[in-house]
Amino acid sequence: MQFEFTLGQTKLNQEEAKALLAATEANPKITIDILKHIDPKLVDSKKLFSLSVEKKNPELASLAARFAIEGIEAPKKRKAGAEVKRISDIVPSRAIAKASDAIAELNQMNGLKSLGAGMILAALSKGQKRTLRQVAVSTVNELAFKGEVSADSACFRGFMKDGDDNYKPIDKRPGVDRNECFHTSPIYTSLREGLTLLMNWGMVKTTKSTDFGSKDGRDEGNLKLLRRTVYNVELTELGIKAAEQWADINNFISHRWSQRVRSRYTYAAA
Repeated sequence: MQFEFTLGQTKLNQEEAKALLAATEANPKITIDILKHIDPKLVDSKKLFSLSVEKKNPELASLAARFAIEGIEAPKKRKAGAEVKRISDIVPSRAIAKASDAIAELNQMNGLKSLGAGMILAALSKGQKRTLRQVAVSTVNELAFKGEVSADSACFRGFMKDGDDNYKPIDKRPGVDRNECFHTSPIYTSLREGLTLLMNWGMVKTTKSTDFGSKDGRDEGNLKLLRRTVYNVELTELGIKAAEQWADINNFISHRWSQRVRSRYTYAAA
């Protein structure tokens, strides 16, 4: 049996791979699915037992007996999810004639899409250019500062307070469940859907750039070598008009988040 190691497209020998794995802080656990590397017919206990006799290998005979008694757990098939459209792939598909029409339609919607669109319009109303992450952080902290939404509001999921009592996004790292992170939070979902809607209406435009370093601004060690693509969002002339004409946009945002409260656990009295 021969193992081959790669780092992206770069081939590593066994000693290089071993040294690289040993240098990591966590103890990596590598699982190899043998079924991907052998003839699937060998998982048949009868054929495997016959092979054990032919090869005079008692380990194969033992494995055949185990398969016959316990069976083999088939891998779970993952359901194909909806294809995630990149921000750069979104093109206007339905022009909105007047800003007032967009405001009226957003007020009639009940989902996260309209809420995300409202947050983007409010955050960029002065012609600012920001990422969705920046829009999320500023909106969450503004809602918390004004005290217009409950602390149980779903808008705070995916965030944690720092030493200055400000909310900051929770990023994926060892020991942190993915469901607790910013990129799976309701506010990020709403902003993504709202951005798609506004782009389809021709009310926002995006520019792509490359950021270096960590998302929270730390650049110690290898963090400064990180590189990622980010999209800056700004309103078009129509988007700015909608933000200016929507007089109660901030009330719309706080009211909608007040309606979305996280589930509370009920504890029975001892």
